[in-house]
Amino acid sequence: MTITELSIKRPSLIIVVFLALAMTGVFGYFQLRYELLPRMNIPYASIITVYPGASPSEVENSVTKKLEDAVSTVEKIGNIYATSYEGLSVLTIEFRRTANIDVAIQDVQRKVNSAAGSFPRDVRPSAVQKFSFDELPIIRMGVTSTMPSREFYQLLKDQIQPRFSKLDGVGQVSLVGGDIREIKINLDAQKVRAYGLSIAQITQIVKASNLDFPTGTVKGAK
Repeated sequence: MTITELSIKRPSLIIVVFLALAMTGVFGYFQLRYELLPRMNIPYASIITVYPGASPSEVENSVTKKLEDAVSTVEKIGNIYATSYEGLSVLTIEFRRTANIDVAIQDVQRKVNSAAGSFPRDVRPSAVQKFSFDELPIIRMGVTSTMPSREFYQLLKDQIQPRFSKLDGVGQVSLVGGDIREIKINLDAQKVRAYGLSIAQITQIVKASNLDFPTGTVKGAK
């Protein structure tokens, strides 16, 4: 029996079939999801390490090579791209498509932590991050004011940024730019040489003079 004969002899059956197909289509339509930035697992991760005041060659020998040797033993790594800048080490790791990114990141973090014990004392903790579209900024906002630049920056940092961070659905608020308060120390080259000091020694003295120590609690008479 052909479809034409079936439609003539049993029209109710055809109506039921098409109604079922229509209801299935309507149900599927309302179940569809669309996103401007769909979730994608990108097999890349980065390791960023700051070594203040170090030259690119010193960063490469003291940080970059050690990190590269440590993470190269992680399974399912395709390529490692390492770059050393002045005071900064950047490693980009490309994983294979079959790698579980979350598990691989944990393995990389363990390797980085074990290698950190051989870093110079001034090297800051490494930041291991995976590439994710979910972490891309959704809104970029620029602000201006007639206030003094340093006061305006402190206002944004201390009052405006925390309020945006507390809004529902906000994951992170990053403050870029601004005139940050800083203290500049200008050295007299002749006096530095006369005292037999180096720039590195003076830097260490300044760092040692700006320390916070826990002093405990003080109890007074009631």
